[in-house]
Amino acid sequence: MPDAVTRRREAQISEVRHALAAARCAARLAGLGTRELMVRELLLHVIDQIARAERGVARLLSTPSRDASA
Repeated sequence: MPDAVTRRREAQISEVRHALAAARCAARLAGLGTRELMVRELLLHVIDQIARAERGVARLLSTPSRDASA
């Protein structure tokens, strides 16, 4: 069973991932609701940046926690 530090870190990462997923969904819905090209392009950029942030979170998950060794 993971220690308290590991569980807290996993919970924080999970919270970030859920927030990013909600932001991506909101951007997609907003893009579906507009016909303006500039708005759609900006929303696509937002979605790309959310994907970039998710990759960063995935890298955090794949590296050992510094807190666990302290």
